[in-house]
Amino acid sequence: MPRFVAGFARIICLFLALPSLIPSAHSEDVKLREAAVALLERATNVSLPGTVANYEAVVTFRVHYPDGSTKDGTYTRVAVGTPGNTAERDEETFGEFHGIRVRSGNRVSSTVGWMEPPEFRELRDQLPVHLARFDQEDIIKSIEETSIMMRPSKCIQFDTHFGSTLQHNELCMDNEHGYLVRWTVGNEYIENTDFKPVGDLWEPTHIRRSVHGVLRMEIEQTVTAIDGTVDPNVFTPPTAHWNKVFQCQTFRRAIGISTPQPPPGARNTQTVDAVLTGMIRETGKTEALKVQSSSGNTDLDAEALRTVSTWTFQPGLCDGHTVTLGADFVVHFQGR
Repeated sequence: MPRFVAGFARIICLFLALPSLIPSAHSEDVKLREAAVALLERATNVSLPGTVANYEAVVTFRVHYPDGSTKDGTYTRVAVGTPGNTAERDEETFGEFHGIRVRSGNRVSSTVGWMEPPEFRELRDQLPVHLARFDQEDIIKSIEETSIMMRPSKCIQFDTHFGSTLQHNELCMDNEHGYLVRWTVGNEYIENTDFKPVGDLWEPTHIRRSVHGVLRMEIEQTVTAIDGTVDPNVFTPPTAHWNKVFQCQTFRRAIGISTPQPPPGARNTQTVDAVLTGMIRETGKTEALKVQSSSGNTDLDAEALRTVSTWTFQPGLCDGHTVTLGADFVVHFQGR
């Protein structure tokens, strides 16, 4: 699923490629779809920073691993300015890792680098709240009135097709304020609770993300609107110099040449995914691969790393020159 960054959050676009033999979304009720789209648009508007330009976010989180171990981390962001002219300072700690990234206009200074733990990308996908938009191929089934945490809510029931696999998914919004309280899509379950007002916005204080029914991440966040000025020393470059954020006039993404998937198994017809993060170098080879979202099986995760390490690409181009690009890689295990 392609991901688009907007402000402090990442919006998931649910692109669902349906085989021609499966009825298309055109057969769904138009008014029902309009109502579902309106609910998600409202959820985005009430939680996505924009009306609150100056804010501070303080986040603590705990990652749960398949072997039962856990690791704690922190993430902070201070942001000031107006759209197109902002200054941001992010600071991250996780185990022995510590990094600072400062961006001011079209300049950036960072100590984070490629060694940033993949758990931070997973974390930022949840902040300040995991949001979504429907693609034209999503099939809306119903909108149900319910109660969540003793508050009246509406839940959108919709189907997703991945080849021969059918997912029954659900997104739930609070009736009064419109924010998204529950996300159940595929093997991912996210619960957002204890929302607090931040200017005109509503942001969750507690977030719990589970994968395959197993708790993966617990997040505590406090988002506060900043009144008045911010000490300019906050945005001092951590590396003592600035790098310009280079904007390509012409850009071409990396294109897969050889990206074989693992052979299917015979256990069942279900498909589980492992999502990796890493780089596609100027040579077209992959490097610095890490598991971003586990398949739920350490052996399959290891196989995914071996598989993607063999993939080759036509490298990305920026103004006609080959460049290294960060990328996510999805490995599908069917019947495994």
